Amino acid sequence: MASKAKSRRTKLQARKCTATRMCSISSTGVVFLNARALEVSSEITLTVQTNILGSGQEWTVQGWVVECVPAEEPQNCFKVTLLFSNLPKELQQVLTLAEGCHGATAIRRIPGAELFGLN
Repeated sequence: MASKAKSRRTKLQARKCTATRMCSISSTGVVFLNARALEVSSEITLTVQTNILGSGQEWTVQGWVVECVPAEEPQNCFKVTLLFSNLPKELQQVLTLAEGCHGATAIRRIPGAELFGLN
């Protein structure tokens, strides 16, 4: 019974926080800056705004905080890594497509690495 109360309290505290800037996003999670530290393993809900070809849309996503560390810049912020637990299918498709477009140029091939199964 105590674990349910603690989980509920964590969700309520997280609602009071505001993400200040998104650092990166993929089909599996998002990294963002937050004004306050969030407890690792807490579940939070975020609103993500996208603007693709002039068409803006808001998406509600849920996920689990897997890391929260002090940010290097700006001071007094925390860098939070969130692993998605609930992602709208349309947003997942958009993110997967974006990853595919950047994937070919984002990772440089390392000569000889195929011997170790890396390329």
